[in-house]
Amino acid sequence: MIAMKATGIFVLLTLAVLCLANADKENEVDCSEYTRLERGRPIYCEKLYQPFCGSDGKTYNNKCSFCKAVLKSRGALHMKQAGVC
Repeated sequence: MIAMKATGIFVLLTLAVLCLANADKENEVDCSEYTRLERGRPIYCEKLYQPFCGSDGKTYNNKCSFCKAVLKSRGALHMKQAGVC
């Protein structure tokens, strides 16, 4: 009985740690697909509206426009939240 309680507590603590780790990654955007483009070559973005709020307080229209700004900032810009600022 004690072993079952200890196992249950361990499982709950593990789940809590995983949830906290994933919450931190929720505010990350993978811009790697844009870094593979040739240097100096412009990135053209579609006119899809799925806003991203940047750490600079600016709302970007979509992932592409956000990632362009991230590349321009050399990684200093981060996503504050999905959606409008």
